[in-house]
Amino acid sequence: MTASENPGVLRLDEQGVRLWRAGQEAVSLDDCADDIGKNCAFAVPADRARLTQISVRSDEHRHLKQSLPFMLEDEVIDPIESMHFAFTPIDGDRYLVALASLADMSSWLKSLGDGFEGQFLPEALLLPWQPGEVCLVVEARSVLLRWDQHQGARVEHDLLAPLLNTLSTPPDTLIVYGREQTGDLTLLPEDLRSRAQWRQGHFGTALMLVDRTQNFIDMRQGAFAASLPLGRWWQSWKPLAIALLIGVVLQVASDLAQYWRLKEGNIALRAGIEESYRQANPKGSLVDAEKQLDRQIAEYAVGARGLMFTQILDRVGRAIAVSSELTLSSINYSDRAGEVRLDLLAPSYDEIEALRERFNTAGLDATLETSSQRDTQVRARLRVTL
Repeated sequence: MTASENPGVLRLDEQGVRLWRAGQEAVSLDDCADDIGKNCAFAVPADRARLTQISVRSDEHRHLKQSLPFMLEDEVIDPIESMHFAFTPIDGDRYLVALASLADMSSWLKSLGDGFEGQFLPEALLLPWQPGEVCLVVEARSVLLRWDQHQGARVEHDLLAPLLNTLSTPPDTLIVYGREQTGDLTLLPEDLRSRAQWRQGHFGTALMLVDRTQNFIDMRQGAFAASLPLGRWWQSWKPLAIALLIGVVLQVASDLAQYWRLKEGNIALRAGIEESYRQANPKGSLVDAEKQLDRQIAEYAVGARGLMFTQILDRVGRAIAVSSELTLSSINYSDRAGEVRLDLLAPSYDEIEALRERFNTAGLDATLETSSQRDTQVRARLRVTL
């Protein structure tokens, strides 16, 4: 049975399926507000199911599910195709087997509803039992009894005495639960009445003493095994799933909105980059403004000789500016050669030589390439290098 402070047992009687709890009378499911799918087991009627034990060789254990019906074929009257077989190990090679018809199993499940998730436990094994005892619950038309760890039954009142007389080992004690002591004890064989302990009670009273740690056999096996409670899980997780879905939708919407904002910003940024590039270079095709501008700027960076145009221009300009008689006609810079070519106009050759001296003082090497005199002016071309 399910582990709980007060697990419930569903039993089928003349009034239909009713709920029993330890120490309590049975109640109709219409009057029960509990969730019977979580905390209840169904008591398989002892007169509609049979319990037996078999021994199985170790090499047959893995095939027991398939071979079990044929192993018990000679012990059942009905065709094995119409029977349901459930089993559980006892110890070693011994197995406890419970049998019921497929029609009964289907009918019980239908009466319990699709939401029932509990076990199907043999009714007689739900009674408390100790070695040397027989436990009986006397009810209106029959007696439910258990005389062994794995054996029990339900019989009519007049069949109780013959059944007790057929037990291989007479019980030391008979625990009898009933509502009328004299009539209940009369059902026992005369030689066993002195061993009887009558207790006012019913099936719910007997449940109070059940050992819940015992190895119950659950008949919900094979085709009748309980499926995953997806419906109940969905009801539990539905609010969280809806909240998660809403969160995902909102996040996606936020991401899309941010994407469009960034896309519009990127378009505006590209337009700004193109506009800035055209200010520096109004001509030519534009493919990648950043790379093109970087290449153009790199032309003015440090060359092979570590010389920058602005640096040499500064030193040349300072040397020329000393004399107001000099006129700079043109200047050409070659980064690869690391030199500047100057075309100058001077009033005399002496001014050109004085300029060369100033270049030398400034750490520059000035070479006069050509010179000519026209009227009162001298035109000269100088090559200036480090």
